[in-house]
Amino acid sequence: MLDKDMRTLNPTLLRDAIREATEIRKLRLVPPDAQRSLVHQIYTRKIKEFSAIYPFLFAVENGLRSALAEQSAIKFNGVHWWTLIRDARARGQTAQALPTIWTIPVSVAFLKAVWRAFDTIANPLHVQSVSGPGRTDEFFYTLNLGDLWNILSADWSMTRGMFCSDAELGFKLGRKMFEDTMRVIKEARNELYHSNPIKDRTKVVGACERILNGLNVHLGDYDTDLATIRHVRVPPTVPRSPRHVIPPR
Repeated sequence: MLDKDMRTLNPTLLRDAIREATEIRKLRLVPPDAQRSLVHQIYTRKIKEFSAIYPFLFAVENGLRSALAEQSAIKFNGVHWWTLIRDARARGQTAQALPTIWTIPVSVAFLKAVWRAFDTIANPLHVQSVSGPGRTDEFFYTLNLGDLWNILSADWSMTRGMFCSDAELGFKLGRKMFEDTMRVIKEARNELYHSNPIKDRTKVVGACERILNGLNVHLGDYDTDLATIRHVRVPPTVPRSPRHVIPPR
């Protein structure tokens, strides 16, 4: 029965849940007949944390990716500016070899951040997507949260233009606040990746909302859009429940 039950669970989360349960057993006595329940409790907690936090983290990652593509295209007068860096890298040049991109001055820090992003592309599909002629925005889809943070931090003057004004936000969004906010988000992303518990979910959600509000992406807008949606079941039809309101608390 236990073996059959365990096979229905995500193997990675199950492995981590068992490891955590083993550590708990070292600290306090867990009767044999309670060990299965303990594993399920830990596994369920992990699922709940993933379900609550993942939408925010992915919304931030996707929002920054889209905003970077748009803002950099405005700055360099073309969304495929990154192909110049790709080609220089392929020729064996260094970041110092490109003082400008299409006559627009760029910092060495920005070039190095983009260079580093290319260095970390390992997925064969991503490598193929950014190779060859006729490319446009494919590079941005290869960027993970860490890549985005590095690139955005390297050119704050461009990055700040991605966000609403301080007057619209109601607070001053400076480089330090951006760095501190991204650090919280990145650490949470790493914790989830390693299936570790989130110590302060409210802090993580607040950091994500700060970035998303700055990008003028309001998760609460979905509530307005979906307020009149009715979910059809068989046989009853029920209104969308308030408990599904985004963001979850």
